[in-house]
Amino acid sequence: MHFGVFSYAYSTNLGDEIQTLSAMQYLPRVDTLLERDRLHWYRDSPPVFVIFNGWFTRLPSWPPPDCISPLFVAFHAARPELLIDKRFVGYFKRHEPIGCRSLATLEAFRAIGVDAYFSGCLTLTLQRQPVERTGEIYAVDVEMGLYEKLVPERIRQMAIPMSHEFPNSASPLLTRVKWNAAYLGLRGIYKWGRGGLLLRGAGDKLNRTRHAYRLSQAQALLRKYSAAKLVITSRLHCALPCLAMGTPVLLLRPDIDADPRFDGLRDLVRFHSDPNQAIRIDWEHPEPNPDAYLHFAAALRERCRGVVSRVLGPEGARDTATCLTAARVN
Repeated sequence: MHFGVFSYAYSTNLGDEIQTLSAMQYLPRVDTLLERDRLHWYRDSPPVFVIFNGWFTRLPSWPPPDCISPLFVAFHAARPELLIDKRFVGYFKRHEPIGCRSLATLEAFRAIGVDAYFSGCLTLTLQRQPVERTGEIYAVDVEMGLYEKLVPERIRQMAIPMSHEFPNSASPLLTRVKWNAAYLGLRGIYKWGRGGLLLRGAGDKLNRTRHAYRLSQAQALLRKYSAAKLVITSRLHCALPCLAMGTPVLLLRPDIDADPRFDGLRDLVRFHSDPNQAIRIDWEHPEPNPDAYLHFAAALRERCRGVVSRVLGPEGARDTATCLTAARVN
């Protein structure tokens, strides 16, 4: 059995790679990359085990081919009405129970009679990087209206702006040109040339290069979060890793109660969405995060390790929770 992880040729959000890093912890190795939004490409591939965590949509075909052996955990359907359909009941039932990252995804599975449960997000199991704590405060893709209204000016002056967008506007011009060209080129190759051997090979090589670099950028983000004094963000995949790594985090997002991606998750973290209500926090010495996430993290680790051990068979006696730096792409 091969082991695979997802790549994201159609994404500019490093939060996707953070999801991949959270899955890689549980794999003994990574043999192959699978493009998340084009799983039909792999119908003739050797059997491969993949943890299906994170954000999914129906582009352009579903369900995945039978050669892909999935563990559905921390799974979020961006459009449940398309992805979780009665036509696919047989497929999903073969892989029950389905661990759902959002309550809307959970409700959609239950509506078609599929055994599902709320698992939380796999990024809750990320390990803190071995770095010293600093006094740094990071403002990560903040929503400026709430940020300027609720965060004291002295804190805003200290905070270092960061982004999960790749490449972001703070990147050097040549870096932005290089990786934007790679992004557009990859999408063009995959759109028009996947069926041709020459273009397919060029596209896969470019995708591996882009994926490896984006993965390194995601790891760099996690190192910064591991060392930070406080992180202020509007991003789910910044806030939840900070919980996992014990870094005080404040999630500022308008209308967070109306966003289905946050259902079931927002209550795990200190969040705020009302510009007229002051935030209760010690800005100089931020309080520890709430610990309600801990039982989700423990259950996620147990399920991932257990399933991967069964897939490995006799090899499963060894510890499958390898550190991030040991994970590799052949």
